[in-house]
Amino acid sequence: MNFIALFFLCVRMFHFINAHRIAYLLQNFSRIAAQRRANPDKHQIVIIDGSATIFLVYFILDVIFLFYCIWLMLHDATWTPGFLLLIIAAMESLAIHARISGTYDEDSEGFVYPRTWFRYLTFGESMFILLRLFEGV
Repeated sequence: MNFIALFFLCVRMFHFINAHRIAYLLQNFSRIAAQRRANPDKHQIVIIDGSATIFLVYFILDVIFLFYCIWLMLHDATWTPGFLLLIIAAMESLAIHARISGTYDEDSEGFVYPRTWFRYLTFGESMFILLRLFEGV
């Protein structure tokens, strides 16, 4: 059994449950960074509370998940699952950033979130592959 796959299965579940909050945090953080670049002489104070820290740690775990997918691709037996996980992980953010019609919702502040059906699709596909990797198949 591959317990690394089980760990990333839990990480992907956390992502599925909190996808809206994670997307809001990352988009708001990028908006703050863009405002800072636009006004370099103006100093801003950003207060990060406990829940924001959890989501920042998740963002780091999500990057580690991408490295895990690449690591899987380096082995002959797990090349296909690694490649599929990498494509599925990129699908959600690609659909949002490329503004593919029907895959995102936009709120009043201009933030973009994946639609529920699209989240279910990517979640189901990645869970199936991670469970197969956990089984050792």
